Amino acid sequence: MDTELSPVGVDQANLVGDRLKNIHFDAIFTSDLKRAADTAEAIKRVNKQSSFASFTSPLMRERNFGFYNGKPREQIHRFIAETKAHQMGCQMWRDCRGECSHEVGIDILESRDIFWRALNFFFDLCEFAANQEPRSAPEFPSQGSTELPEYAEPLPLLLPLRQPPVPQAFVPPIRRTDEDVSHASSCTTGTKYQNMDYVGHFILVGHGQWIREFNHILHALAEQHQGFPLQRRMIAVLENCQFNQFGVAFGRAQLALRASHIRAVVESAIATNRQGKCKSLCPYELRDFDRLPISTVCYHLRLDADSVCNHLTTGSKVADNAGEFEEVVPSAGTGVETLYFAREDDEYAGLPLAK
Repeated sequence: MDTELSPVGVDQANLVGDRLKNIHFDAIFTSDLKRAADTAEAIKRVNKQSSFASFTSPLMRERNFGFYNGKPREQIHRFIAETKAHQMGCQMWRDCRGECSHEVGIDILESRDIFWRALNFFFDLCEFAANQEPRSAPEFPSQGSTELPEYAEPLPLLLPLRQPPVPQAFVPPIRRTDEDVSHASSCTTGTKYQNMDYVGHFILVGHGQWIREFNHILHALAEQHQGFPLQRRMIAVLENCQFNQFGVAFGRAQLALRASHIRAVVESAIATNRQGKCKSLCPYELRDFDRLPISTVCYHLRLDADSVCNHLTTGSKVADNAGEFEEVVPSAGTGVETLYFAREDDEYAGLPLAK
């Protein structure tokens, strides 16, 4: 459902834009829904560091609740409980013209079948990054420092860094990009990484459950990850205008091959479902999901405007799971459908409608 930002939402967007105005961006990607696009514009409008391109994508839209769009949250929660208790729960969502949790991340394009939107967007974003000209890598201070290097260019990450940048965190010299659910970045240092290109810092402006699924990709589906909290903390929904910062490294050829394989498998499952076979299974829920050939770092989690001043954040350190063992299971989606509403009449309940 396409809705306007409420007056409170406008103020929040303007404030987070002001607090991030000294952060360097190379591009901004946003959902084509108006509330996200307006938030992205508020961030871009006041940024002092550079001009950068903006892109909108329907792949970043919030989950479609079908007949339940704009309904009170109690009705949506009740229906979620019913679908989870039923073996045909995913089909129940499609019957009400909505998306099941596995589908969040799919787009219906004229020339192709349905795919997961969040995962497809990630593949497309990495391809976009890989096609960019390499950039000069940011010069970060030592880990934990709040002092900017003398004569340093504006940084894409807030300080202090409590995790090493991507090239220092992972040894293999692979091509690298940084993204973010609200944004991300990293640097290239040392002769070990002379073959690793820095290709940009991108800010992503999405929506609640879409962000949750995108976070899941970076955490649970990465072959290597560092600095992430326990999964239950990682996928808890963000409040409006909160953001994370991540770094991502990938090998273009390996990731493109995996993307082609996954898309082929999903196409086959959809075709089988349309033929009336395996109706009890959701065609979008892949079994035995293998990890993706990516390496990721979680720098900052759940930051908001109040925790940012200039190039610094007072946000607390991400409580990673180093002291508490957890095997994150790679899966096609988080399987979590808890919703968060600030108020019963806020934008997620479908009000006010965009004109």
